[in-house]
Amino acid sequence: AKDKGRNQIHLYVEDDNESHRRHTEMHWVAQINHALENDLLVLYQQCLHSFSDADKEHYEILLRLLDTQGQVVNPGAFLPAAERYGMMLSIDRWVITNTVKFFEEHPHKLEMLELCSVNLSAQSLVNKEFLGFLERLLNDKPELCHKLCFEITETAVVSNLTQANHFIQKLKSLGCKMALDDFGSGMASFGYLKDLDVDILKIDGSFVRNCAQDPIDLAIVESIHGIAQVMKMKTVAEWAEHQETVDVLQKIGVDYVQGYAIAKPVPLVELGACRTYH
Repeated sequence: AKDKGRNQIHLYVEDDNESHRRHTEMHWVAQINHALENDLLVLYQQCLHSFSDADKEHYEILLRLLDTQGQVVNPGAFLPAAERYGMMLSIDRWVITNTVKFFEEHPHKLEMLELCSVNLSAQSLVNKEFLGFLERLLNDKPELCHKLCFEITETAVVSNLTQANHFIQKLKSLGCKMALDDFGSGMASFGYLKDLDVDILKIDGSFVRNCAQDPIDLAIVESIHGIAQVMKMKTVAEWAEHQETVDVLQKIGVDYVQGYAIAKPVPLVELGACRTYH
């Protein structure tokens, strides 16, 4: 009743989908807190293929959770609850802290690395304390900073344009790169792009997935890549699930391809599998 605007009644019935959703979310809130307290979050990585620099490591850091039975849980199950209940700051802190820790403990992995992308939530994007935390964490790590790329979603940027620009400039001053994720999903994507100092556009996967079969999706992917070229930005096409899609993206000239046609996510400790794609 509160979610619907308050001052009303919500009638419970046994097969009520909304009540079931709320119950599921509260279950995940407890699980996330347990995972944060007991170090049961796990870093995964998914390789990106660079058509121009295939000998270097390019990948995105992803997150998994170990449930009470020790089973690996994908983020689609628990991140919506984390976003709804304001837990993303804690999760983002854990992810970036443990990513930095990984490279400190495995310096040879850092030497092999060309680009490592880390996702940041809208909650972190507008939080001054989180920005200060990042600056303190990365201030004395220039070698890592020049290989880190922080991904922020298009919707988060549009909702907080001034704060997003401030955030972007602060991290770029440390040497980090910035990527705009899910680009093309918003209604005014191109309108604000020239005001953002980002290095990489990640083309929304909903356009990429079927671009080999759908001429409209293909035209959208081509237009986004064309604008990125003019603005001296790199492009990443995600959700490339078939070799046919990869071939089309290579013909367009997209810089990086990501998806099951390239590699599936694996634990970060297995870093090195990126070289298996040809």
